[in-house]
Parts: sequence; C-alpha cells; structure tokens
Amino acid sequence: MEAQDRPGLTAADVMTPAPRTCSPFSTVVEAVMVFRDCKCGAMPVVDAGQPVGILTDRDVALHVGQFRDLEQRPVADIMTRGVVSVAPDAPLAEVKAKLGEHGVRRLLVVDAGGQLRGIISWVDLIPHVPDEKIGRVVSEIAEQR
Repeated sequence: MEAQDRPGLTAADVMTPAPRTCSPFSTVVEAVMVFRDCKCGAMPVVDAGQPVGILTDRDVALHVGQFRDLEQRPVADIMTRGVVSVAPDAPLAEVKAKLGEHGVRRLLVVDAGGQLRGIISWVDLIPHVPDEKIGRVVSEIAEQR
C-alpha cells in the first residue's frame, strides 16, 4: 500500500480505539475469558496505561503443555514483550511498513506520553487498500514473518 492509495489516512483512522486490556498480573484464564467474550485473539498488556506486552491466543496455545498451572499463571509469564507501536498520526504507509518490517500481525497505537490509544491488525488495512493491491499488501506483510 503506497501513500497515494488512501491519502491522509492515519493509524488513528483505522485502529480499534480503546481495546480491552489486561495487566501483567491478570491470570491467563482471565485473559482467555476476555478473548471469548470479546471475540478477539489478542490483547494489549498494560501497566498504568502503558503497553508492556501483548497476549495472543497463540501465546496461550503454545504454553498449554509447558505449565501445569497455566490458568492461574500471570499473563506476564507468557505474553510477548517488546511490542511494536506507532503514533496515532502515523500515515498508513508507515503502519504497513512496520507490520512488514517487524513481521507482526498487530501494532499498538501509543501516544507521545506512552499511553495506549488503540490496536491495528493487518486486516484493518484491507478496507483502505484498493482491491487490486490487497494480495500484494498481505504478501508483503507475510514475507517478513
């Protein structure tokens, strides 16, 4: 997706604002209940409003056999640290570039004060890319994984 695809759109325009979050101290079972209730597969992990990680349903699945007490474990034990983020005013070209560069499926939208404002999945970009370029965008993101 090039800048001219949809000029002027920013991360704030395509993000899911105020996503459900959990703390590093939430239990894995509490997070799984949010996944179920919100029909989502990823949740930012925040401490005082600042993202410290992200928990995905895949993270949970990969740790099922590793811990006998997974449902009681804190999210911090299995979350992905080192989240990739963009500013709310980042243009869509930058959003796409970061997804591909870091090989991630989601970006957190974080303001200048470090506070979480939203989340963007690569799927959120699809309505903003011309039909003839969707396959290329998905391929570019997937190639970086």
